[in-house]
Order: sequence, then structure tokens, then C-alpha cells
Amino acid sequence: MLSLEKLKVYDRALGSVSRLAQLAAPWDKRHAVVDQLLRASESVVLNIAEGARLRNSPQRQHLVDYALGSALECAACLDIAQLKHWLAQAEILPHKKDLCEVVKMLFGLRRSWAAAEFREEPAGYDAQEPWLFGHERLEAYQYALQVVEWSNALPGGAELSTRWLRQIDKAATGGVLNIAEGNGRRIETDRRKFLETAESSLIKAVTYIHLCQRTGEVAPEAAQMGLSLLDRAALLVRGLIGSTRS
Repeated sequence: MLSLEKLKVYDRALGSVSRLAQLAAPWDKRHAVVDQLLRASESVVLNIAEGARLRNSPQRQHLVDYALGSALECAACLDIAQLKHWLAQAEILPHKKDLCEVVKMLFGLRRSWAAAEFREEPAGYDAQEPWLFGHERLEAYQYALQVVEWSNALPGGAELSTRWLRQIDKAATGGVLNIAEGNGRRIETDRRKFLETAESSLIKAVTYIHLCQRTGEVAPEAAQMGLSLLDRAALLVRGLIGSTRS
């Protein structure tokens, strides 16, 4: 307990998690991103705590990677919240900067734990506005965000008034979050796994659009726009997967 409480990144992450929970409290919980944000933010502090408990350096580093991935997922959740018009960019930026500081500190923690030391090293993560996180620069990520924006603009999309609209939202959200987390993974097998999950989520969204089109829930013109965005996003994710070693 005392060792854990000495970690500055743990204290910083606790503050970030509590602020994100307060931020998300009034959001519509039918949207997949709400639960994802809460679970990812809790994962950050839980994995730091579990890593501090262990004495095995490789296991510790693995848990830091989990915490890093969850922090990146939180940042992606905030991008989705902006697209859903729950927050303005000016409101989101302080929270993203806060998460960026947590990510920087986690990189330092990973280096020190790699050396089998409990101390925290200085941050080694380069972040420059307007891009605070590496995944934000990816074209695949930007197209996946456009899918979320497209689905939210559908008739009934903001309210998620039907089961299949909710499934489109869930799948599109999964695509965005797995691209963000996968891009932050250091181990290539982990990176590939998350990117493949992102591609799978995007294909699920395609199928639910087809279903909505058959039932008339989504007009043909709107469906074609969504399918075009998904096709481009999936193609770009496939390219990212191809850049990793099998």
C-alpha cells in the first residue's frame, strides 16, 4: 500500500479517473462509449496498482502496457463524445492534456520497472499539439471517427432508437477505440490483435447497416455514405495490420 501511494503517476491517474467519471455522469448510457470510458479509466489505475504489487519485472511492464492502452482508449472516448455533441473541443482539451500527462508518466514508469526499480523516471513521450496522441495522426483513426459521426447523424442515431442502430454505434465505437489502443501497443503481436479487432468491429458495422437498409431504418443514400466510410477505414486498418510482423 505504501509503495503504491508513493507513485506520482498513480495519484495523477486517480485524479484523472475521478474527473472523467464526473464528466460522463450525465451522458446517455445507451451509447457504447459511456461504459467504455468508465471501464478504460478504471483500468488505468487498477493496472498500475497491480503492477506495484508484483515483484516480477516483465509482468510489471505488461501491466504498464495495459494501463497505457487504457489511457489511450480514454482519449479516443473523448473524441467520440465531441462528435456526439456532448462536449465542445474547448471542454475536452484539458481532459486530453491530463491523460497525456498520465501517458508520459507511464512511459517513465515502464522504463524504471524494466530496470527492476520501483522509482519513476522522467517522461519519454513526445506530444505536440494539435496531436496529443500518436493514433490521432492515423488516417484510419480519422475515418473511423467519421463513421461514428455519420451514425450519430442518422434519423434516430443520436437517440439510438432501435436495436440495430445501437449495434452500429457499438461496432463503430469499437473500431475507433481498438485503433487507438492498438497503435499504442509496443509488442507487435498485441498491436496486431487490437487492429484485427478494430477491423472486425468495422465489418460488423457494415453488416448492421445492411440490415438497417433492408428494413428501411437507414435510407439507401445514407447507407451508401456509411458503407463508403467503413470501406475506407477497414482498408486503412488492413494496411496497418500488414505493417506488423506475423
